[in-house]
Amino acid sequence: MKAWRLVALLSLFSGHVFAQEQLALRLNEQGMMKILRMAVQYNTATKESRTIVIPQNIYKFTIPKSQILSNPIIPVVNEISDLNLNKDLNFYLNTSDIKVTGDVDQKSLKMTILNSTDNGFDLRLSLDLPQISMDGSRLSLCEDKDRYSKNCGNGLKASLSQLNIKTTGKPVTVTAVLSLRTDGQVARVKVKSVETNLESRSAPGLDINFKSVDVPRIAIVINGQETELDTSRLKNEILKYKTFLSKKLISFVADFIAGDLVEMLNVYLVNAEVATSYQVYRKDMPVKFDEFLSFPRPAPAGYLRSAISEIEKRNNPISTMLAQISEVIRSAQVDIALKKISTPENKDVELAGLVNLVLNGRGLNVRNTLGNSFRILPKLDLTAHRNNDINLAISEPVINGALDLVNSTGLFQEVLEAAAKVPGVSINNVKMHFNGDKSVVAVVNAQVDLKKLESNSIASWFKNNIAAFLERNNNNSVIYFPIEVEVIPFFKKLANGGTGIDLKVLSPFNYAELPNRFNYPTNVPKMSEIVKAGVMDELRGSLEPHTNKTYSVDLSKFLNQAGVEFLPKSISINQSSYLLLNMDVVDIKFNSKNPNLR
Repeated sequence: MKAWRLVALLSLFSGHVFAQEQLALRLNEQGMMKILRMAVQYNTATKESRTIVIPQNIYKFTIPKSQILSNPIIPVVNEISDLNLNKDLNFYLNTSDIKVTGDVDQKSLKMTILNSTDNGFDLRLSLDLPQISMDGSRLSLCEDKDRYSKNCGNGLKASLSQLNIKTTGKPVTVTAVLSLRTDGQVARVKVKSVETNLESRSAPGLDINFKSVDVPRIAIVINGQETELDTSRLKNEILKYKTFLSKKLISFVADFIAGDLVEMLNVYLVNAEVATSYQVYRKDMPVKFDEFLSFPRPAPAGYLRSAISEIEKRNNPISTMLAQISEVIRSAQVDIALKKISTPENKDVELAGLVNLVLNGRGLNVRNTLGNSFRILPKLDLTAHRNNDINLAISEPVINGALDLVNSTGLFQEVLEAAAKVPGVSINNVKMHFNGDKSVVAVVNAQVDLKKLESNSIASWFKNNIAAFLERNNNNSVIYFPIEVEVIPFFKKLANGGTGIDLKVLSPFNYAELPNRFNYPTNVPKMSEIVKAGVMDELRGSLEPHTNKTYSVDLSKFLNQAGVEFLPKSISINQSSYLLLNMDVVDIKFNSKNPNLR
């Protein structure tokens, strides 16, 4: 992974979470519906249909005596046979493989969240199929069944060939209840139930067709004299009352969906586990012999203004900084884990995360206070942002926890020295805080040792030494102070159709003195006015040319990863405590069935 990716990870993730949720992702109801519809669209491809096959089987049915006697076909059977139909009748329905094909109404998809706990929830999904078609090469009505197979026995059997049944009128509604649970290590999905309206009062009508009816030859033998019975009327009656058989077929299709299909899906899903912790990034750079050697660095030109001028002379100073980051960070590891699942208002799904970050063998610690104070992080509330598909919230303590870890590695000082080493100038640490609901304030806690400043002329030599003498009783001429740089981020549409982010960097010199809104340590108030004016003048001359400017970054390549394409909508500060990124889902390119897959 390149250095810029690591920089992004450093600003996003941290270690252990305490009282409130420090890192959370909320998938809102419309976002889930959009993803589910895309999944349906993917599974049904462009035909918007889906086919399942019910394997060959034999099913037992019992017709109560009352229903038998009320059926108009029974008197006909009584006329041509001596069957005893004055009792409950058992029979078997033997089928070939039955292919069930359904058209999908994507707009009918409905979703309801049930039984929510910290470990998961149930999800009820409902979908309409405007028409279902069932096709089977053969359907047999049997008097008995074979004991050792899924075939008819030796008793009476009648068969229909090339059977086709289509639903008409009302759609078939399929409702499934899924259970999503996690034990802290993996997440599992189980199908709890699948139901249809095939046997309800709102069931659709049926259009039934078949090629032929095969009724077995029936003969009576008396004293060796065989008399064949005329079964043509029986065949005609079967044709006349074919709806009876088709409803039975619909019945066991419904039973198959409610029972066998659920079992089949759960067998398929039993080992389909999704990890709830991931290693996002890892770097282990081997130690080389030449790392124990030191090489002299060229002497710099001078003071802060000279340092910035030296950076400006380079063709690509950002690349230089990132290269230095890659060198300083010898080992790094970023792990993300799911802490808790919640379902606000039983409409959205919110995931609270735990993130562990290790740099150069040092672990990360996250506090629960804000703005360099004892103010406690408030409870996260993303309800006002439900109009977007996804909300990603990162707390201020998370960002500062990551910055603390970076500070411990000496990275910022290394970057400063790599750009232009300035003796006497150093960075103690960098912090980040929120100002209102729109801007981020980067606080660079810097210090200047007036005794170590290099001079490039006699005048500057006198100036530096006089300043050091005047401040000899002020922390031994070492001046420390925070530099607050306010940054306002906002998204924009790029000319190429992509998405970019503009970072408007404001000057810290818009005030009479450098602000210290977050009460960081400083001895600037103790400085003599003449030295303070000189130091501030040098800082202003060095830094101000790079502020009050807007820097743009093209985010397009970051927003289409692994086939998922996002559209950022807004970036803001939530509750003065969380960096909030709101996004919509544009597309999920599951595989090559989607022509837009990249």
